[in-house]
Amino acid sequence: MSVKGQVKAALKGVRRWLDEEDPKVLPKPAPEISFDNRYDWIGASIKKLAKDPLCAKRPRYVQYIWGVLQGAALGKVLGYPRISVIEMGVAGGAGLLMMEHLAEQVEEMVNIGIDIYGFDLGTGLPKLEDYRDIPNFFYECQYPMDQEQLSKRLRRAQMKLGPVNQTIPTFMQSSPAPVAFVSFDMGIYTATKDALRLFEASHQFLLPRVACYFNSTIGFTHSEYTGERLAISEFNVAHNLRKISPIYGLKYFMPLEWFTWPWPEKCYFTHLYDHPLYSTPDSLRKQIVMDLDGNVVEAPVPPTAKSV
Repeated sequence: MSVKGQVKAALKGVRRWLDEEDPKVLPKPAPEISFDNRYDWIGASIKKLAKDPLCAKRPRYVQYIWGVLQGAALGKVLGYPRISVIEMGVAGGAGLLMMEHLAEQVEEMVNIGIDIYGFDLGTGLPKLEDYRDIPNFFYECQYPMDQEQLSKRLRRAQMKLGPVNQTIPTFMQSSPAPVAFVSFDMGIYTATKDALRLFEASHQFLLPRVACYFNSTIGFTHSEYTGERLAISEFNVAHNLRKISPIYGLKYFMPLEWFTWPWPEKCYFTHLYDHPLYSTPDSLRKQIVMDLDGNVVEAPVPPTAKSV
């Protein structure tokens, strides 16, 4: 760099330092990002909600912020007036309370109705069957629920207590709003396998892509041959047009604050390739032109016929 360039760089540094020291010079607010089912809006909204007092107190549930936002954004873009979000494995109830709290805020941000459900046995984990249920890590009656205390705290979430192979069919018979996000926190293979029957439901009860979080898929002794990963693998083998896949590299598209956190590695989409809306554009604006310099022009997506 030339002497002139070095002087200019030094002057810029001094100016920045003076601005930082001057209380009259306020930082420019970040530009408002308009709603769309895109990573820029989802990322900015995650950062906004993470500052909420309850969310800041419980940072371990940041994946619920992502899941509720992602599900609501896709549902809104596709024209759904209402969606459902679910926690499979409620345990003490902190996660369901967080999901309930988030749903209230995301409803206002996205202008979409959100129903919240929690599925749990109520008495803790069931009896483990064999090595596939990871008995070195889990055990029977682990994570029991205080149903009375939790029911006093819940304001709108609905509990579905009992074995999921019984509660899920009953739930579907009640004609819920389409499921947009599911957190799976059952850990063991047998319960997760039964819970995945949710994705065998008619397309009217599911978004074409359902955001999912599988808590017990990385670290410890989790493997392709036990637990949630085995349940996912068997589901994919058994279904030709419905597949559960990781969202590869999600951490690269999320705010840097969470780049080293493990939760993006546990996020998946359940793809319903047989869903009537699967091929419908999933954002309000798309890139339509890229010139020789790599500049991109975006435009609203042409309206398409929808039946939701």
